[in-house]
Amino acid sequence: MPDFGGFSKNQLAGYHQFLALPIIGTLGALTPIFVTDAHSYLWGEFEWYMPNVLAKFDSRAAKFFVSASFLLAAIGNQIAADTYPFSNDVAGMLPKYINIFRATIFISIFCIVSTPWNIIKNASGLLAFLSGYSCLMGPLAGTMVSDYYLVKKGRLDVDQLYTHRGIYWYNGGWNWRAYVSFVTGFAPLLPGFAKSIDNALDIGGAWKIYTFAWIFGFFLSLTTHYVICTYISVPTASLVDSAVYPPQKGEVDTPVLEGEDASTKEAPVAKEKEIAELV
Repeated sequence: MPDFGGFSKNQLAGYHQFLALPIIGTLGALTPIFVTDAHSYLWGEFEWYMPNVLAKFDSRAAKFFVSASFLLAAIGNQIAADTYPFSNDVAGMLPKYINIFRATIFISIFCIVSTPWNIIKNASGLLAFLSGYSCLMGPLAGTMVSDYYLVKKGRLDVDQLYTHRGIYWYNGGWNWRAYVSFVTGFAPLLPGFAKSIDNALDIGGAWKIYTFAWIFGFFLSLTTHYVICTYISVPTASLVDSAVYPPQKGEVDTPVLEGEDASTKEAPVAKEKEIAELV
């Protein structure tokens, strides 16, 4: 699926984000803790919900500027992390019927209908939602990492990714191996997710697994996908000897003469480059 990665100038962009995102994410997680602690010091009670914290400010100017910063952050976050990635991915799935604008309208309506304010109105509800999110992201990440790094060894034919009924078509357009791996990592976490919503449920020892949901789901799905693709059902057609990329900046694609079949032209094969050459 096309996403922000398509705008990268070189492969170093991924390494920069790999280093920057943990730092930014950590600061984003620590700041609410500091604010809550400062609130308890000033007003004698713990309060994590920012509208309630702002209501305690005496200065109207402080309320305005802090609220404006939250408004700007919310708009930027929704565009960069929610509406644009969703619209890009859905448009890539069904480009004949959906474009970025239509997908953006759909997700905007869905966000209102799903009443997200009910999720964040209390800390327990928010934590339950975030934990449920990790139940999905762990198995999903494990399956993707296993497929790209362990099964395909980091070698993809990018042209075939956008070719109808190409080598990545699998079974009618569905890679059942990935779905089995995802469900295998996700299903054992469902009892714990249910208990996080309704604490009265008795699920026995399954709750202990849920306490490290992302790690459990990631490694179980990673292992399952590797075993399936290596020993049970090898996706031979999708395995290539060398990575094939589109022409890079400054390179010229192999020309196709009039009357010549483009499918018979040899695609340019990417050569390994030193990181210093990519700067």
